[in-house]
Amino acid sequence: MDDRAKKKLLRHIPYGLYIIGVGSGDAAHAFTGSWLTQVSRVPPVIALGIREASESLRLARESETLAVSFLDKDSRGVFEHFSRRFVEENERLTGVPYHPASNGAPVLDEAIGHLAGRVIDIRSGFGDHALVIAQITDASLERDIPPLVMSDTPWGYSG
Repeated sequence: MDDRAKKKLLRHIPYGLYIIGVGSGDAAHAFTGSWLTQVSRVPPVIALGIREASESLRLARESETLAVSFLDKDSRGVFEHFSRRFVEENERLTGVPYHPASNGAPVLDEAIGHLAGRVIDIRSGFGDHALVIAQITDASLERDIPPLVMSDTPWGYSG
């Protein structure tokens, strides 16, 4: 395989940037997401990746809830906050204003909108991330403006 070509082509895949909230109450947690896709229209179902052996995946399995916060193009700083390494994964929401979605999962107050969902399946064995499938149960659009996407940043996902 031509590793240079693979890396270059994978970086041409368009990626959104999201903050994914899992759990609820004292067990609320959030993390960065850059891979999310809609897999069904009726019922509305999405798929996303969550890093294996993470607190996020454990909470998604346990609570069977998640919420996807969409950020605007001026929210790079918020995304950077969640991208940093933390000693404890559950410290990411500390100092960040958020509220519970209808399913209890955390949604950032700064979000332009969010999707709340019920986790219906989690599959491992795809490398360093598990495939999480969730049915959308609620949605809210606060501001109808373009969301933050990878091409708005100097970052890249693939390698």
